[in-house]
Amino acid sequence: MTSSGSLLRAERVTLGYGRTPVVHDVTLDITGGGVGLIGESGSGKSTLARAFLGLLTPMSGNILYGDQNLKKVDMRRFRGDVQPVFQAEALDPRMRVGNSIAEALPRDARHRVPELLEQVGLDPALASRRPHQLSGGQRQRVVIARALAVNPKLLILDEPTSALDVTVQARILDLIAGLAAERLLITHNLAVVGKLCRTSHVLFAGRVVESGPTADLLARPAHPYTLALRDAVPKLGGEPPVARGRAEVRPAETGCPFRPRCPMAVTECDRAPALRDLGGHQEGQDGRRVACHRAEDVLREPSARR
Repeated sequence: MTSSGSLLRAERVTLGYGRTPVVHDVTLDITGGGVGLIGESGSGKSTLARAFLGLLTPMSGNILYGDQNLKKVDMRRFRGDVQPVFQAEALDPRMRVGNSIAEALPRDARHRVPELLEQVGLDPALASRRPHQLSGGQRQRVVIARALAVNPKLLILDEPTSALDVTVQARILDLIAGLAAERLLITHNLAVVGKLCRTSHVLFAGRVVESGPTADLLARPAHPYTLALRDAVPKLGGEPPVARGRAEVRPAETGCPFRPRCPMAVTECDRAPALRDLGGHQEGQDGRRVACHRAEDVLREPSARR
């Protein structure tokens, strides 16, 4: 644990590829109860996850694990404590399922493969099959079993249900929710983050634009982008989803990056908003934070309340 009580912490982290930054000055904690990173493709979610896994070095800022800079941590211990869960296509098509799981185990512990398959609700007899002989839901369970092989403290899940049909998604989500390990979930699916994460952070153009308790954040968005994401979700038997702003418009390079798409933009938005505490909450107590000059106006919008 870091001194803040988090498993992992990003402190003013800027990340990029080459000299081009794609994540800007992000500070957030991975704490208990599950943490969600929400945003559309290209928002920086997966890039930030790569940094949390030690696969990408920050251009500036620090990733902390156990009060230590991740660059100074024993990576063999870290890899055992923090495991990624990729999408089902990550399995090697040439390897049998049992061998894929056994790769993560010491030789004297490979007898645990049947136990791990049972832990994720699969028949141990499937160990002899190759990935193409399994359904999408079964393959995703195998990926989770492989991550659990080393008894991790934290799972980092990158869109773990995106390629699955709705009924299979529900079973995988129930499985993840019942695991002992903590989780950082990367997704654009608000229903998924609502089920698995106590706290969430919304990213746009590599910046955190809103954060707070997931249930509160989804029930009463305070940033126009969060509101747009929520209103774009289809509702069974309800009105068609609302498209707010033009998604093809590039983020602004100065001022508020969302303002070219924002239906509430005003002259003040030419100045970049800082991430600030929303009124009525105290910093460090799971309060809401938002980077929007008009957050209070967004909250007063009838469509922001659900």
